[in-house]
Amino acid sequence: MKKISLLFIGLLLCILGSLPFHQETAFASDTDRREAKSQIIFLLDASKSMERENRWLDAADCVCMVAAFAPENCEIALLVYNEAVIYQEDFGSIDQTTRHSLEGIGLGGYTDPAAALETAQAMFTSGVSEKRIVFISDGEISMREEAATQEAEQAFVQSAETALENGIKIDMFVLPDENTENKVSYGTGLTAGELYTTGEDQTPEDIAVKYLFDLLRTERIDLGEARTKKGKISVDLQDIYMQHAKILLVSDGRLQDFHVVGQCKELGTVQGNKFAAADLLNPMERQISIDYVLEERANIHAYLVKEYALSAQIEPAYTSETGNFQIQVTVLNHEHKPVLDAEELKEQITILLDGTNVRYRVEQNMAVVSYQTAKSKHAELEVKAKGSGTIFHTSQMSGRVELTVPVIEEEPDYTVLWIVVAVLGAVLLLLTVLYCRKKQKKNPPHRRTRQAPKIQEYPRL
Repeated sequence: MKKISLLFIGLLLCILGSLPFHQETAFASDTDRREAKSQIIFLLDASKSMERENRWLDAADCVCMVAAFAPENCEIALLVYNEAVIYQEDFGSIDQTTRHSLEGIGLGGYTDPAAALETAQAMFTSGVSEKRIVFISDGEISMREEAATQEAEQAFVQSAETALENGIKIDMFVLPDENTENKVSYGTGLTAGELYTTGEDQTPEDIAVKYLFDLLRTERIDLGEARTKKGKISVDLQDIYMQHAKILLVSDGRLQDFHVVGQCKELGTVQGNKFAAADLLNPMERQISIDYVLEERANIHAYLVKEYALSAQIEPAYTSETGNFQIQVTVLNHEHKPVLDAEELKEQITILLDGTNVRYRVEQNMAVVSYQTAKSKHAELEVKAKGSGTIFHTSQMSGRVELTVPVIEEEPDYTVLWIVVAVLGAVLLLLTVLYCRKKQKKNPPHRRTRQAPKIQEYPRL
């Protein structure tokens, strides 16, 4: 009987073990992708020859303009030299104070660019993808004695060769002098750098604009050009999710006054002779206005740069019982605010699934991607941001989503189970009856013999 009970329990466990169970979905995110960083060091010639034609102030404008308008991942430093380095600004420290300091530097002495070039090469930090040195000079190398001049020229050649070995490019803004031989341009040719020369059709400010927008590939929005003495520019930022909104004014006349009206977390401005730049950190309103006054009627050109720092959160896929998946992607700015409710910004954001651009809809500031597959798989999802006139710095913009197709759970049919249970019950009952009858045969009951009743006789009276 004990063996029969164990057999019955084992059959029931086998039946229960064959029933299906649902499997959870897995998700894994990618690692942070570090954005490439570049460093640029300007070397300003402060020799006596830079006094002519406001060359020194133009050179100061060029450095401060590029530093104010360069992208977040591009760091700018400055060295001023004649026979030695006489002034220095480290990476990220060039501002309006720098512009005032440059106006107060006394020009004079001889010119030894090798000293500045060697100092600049030692300033670069590790992990930089692009290193550039920019000379703003007429290219002269001169010392008090001829022998010292030859020694300085040889030192410059050696320093330029070292720059080539270290992957450093030497660019040059040439302020030409017909009586001066440009010997600094040797370093530009050796390292395959860029050479720009001022002239009648190209001012130092024009060169700085080309360097910003063409060589450094700084995305910008052209706000237009006007010829006036004073004016007001209204700018629509279209949203307030950017980290920086930068506005640049460049004029061919002297700029007297410059004001920016607009709410932001922090406002930084730099103004020179022929340019003005404003950097609005975390703008709080879309509409920005700029007032300016020129010394006299002149041409003025305005540019806008919008700079975003974006990341993405990819949520685990929601799995329906029909095999459809809903993948939710939240795109965040540097303050961790969802940004997809800004229509203009949404148009610049695309989502790729396994390398293919997919359509998405926005629900509650989240991008929702619908996907269907008949088999379980993992999908690689990537978010990209790119637009004209806009700079995007991105991190954690891709991830892996495990898509597990669930087993379709049908309504259970217990007919076979009940049949099995009934059969097993009947078998168990039958075996029990047989067992009892067999036991009775082995131990039969004792029979009692019937005795005739005794008649008791009584005496007769």
